[in-house]
Amino acid sequence: MKKCLNFPYTVIDSEIICEHKRARIDPTDISTVHNHDGYEIVLFLKGDVNLMVEPELFKMQPGDIFFVSPLVFHGVDLEDVSGYERIVINVQYEYLRNLGDAETDFSTLFRSTESANMNHLRIPVESIPKFVSIAKKLEEALHSNAYGHSILAKAYLAEFLLLSCKYSENVPPQKKSSTMPVAVAKVLEYVDKHLSDEITINAMSTELHYSSDHLSRAFSEATGDSLKHYINAKKIALAQKLLLENNSPYDVCFMVGYNNYSSFSRRFSNQIGVSPKQYQLSNRVS
Repeated sequence: MKKCLNFPYTVIDSEIICEHKRARIDPTDISTVHNHDGYEIVLFLKGDVNLMVEPELFKMQPGDIFFVSPLVFHGVDLEDVSGYERIVINVQYEYLRNLGDAETDFSTLFRSTESANMNHLRIPVESIPKFVSIAKKLEEALHSNAYGHSILAKAYLAEFLLLSCKYSENVPPQKKSSTMPVAVAKVLEYVDKHLSDEITINAMSTELHYSSDHLSRAFSEATGDSLKHYINAKKIALAQKLLLENNSPYDVCFMVGYNNYSSFSRRFSNQIGVSPKQYQLSNRVS
């Protein structure tokens, strides 16, 4: 993966975003691992692509659909930048929450028995056109100014999700086929386990029995991110969740392993764009 240490957090600024992406991609456009404040669906159609959804790395095949939960880090590694075709749908957290009803919780699509953060379906090749057709109608409705276009968009999104649910019930779950290097998988597991602590690369290398240089180099090659940068980004993602659960910003600072509130607040503001308190007030869930 190309090393690109931009801020990894992206705000989904529309209720629904749907894009059928077919354009050629220049290698300089490939981003590092990142996360969103809402849900993401990726329907893979063509190309030579590896998808990283922590802590796994998958070789994508036509018909693969990945449902990624909010704040989960993910990214792509393109072996061939000339033919990457996919459909990407982003949905704001609250919008998806309100889309279903008492009997239909669409958020269940975004987790599986193997992962609380991601679900992976493989659609039969002959069924891919059904999904592409619905996504095309959804994209057209989102870009229309016609009367009722937002209602149509909502209906097409629900249809896409319901069709996905149908295949989720009828298609066996995909067996793990991760190609993530062992050392990097251990790093991801270690970071998750110790997010509430002060994490140092030296302490990690001692526990995992690798040199710190090897861990840093292997992690950067696999994800495109620096290990130190990733650790801080993961801590801030956890802080977001804790703030949305109405923990005080001061308490959250120590809950994610920082021992100085000023340092925590500065790091949070740099990554998210607002202070912890401002984030909590603007995103408070009733």
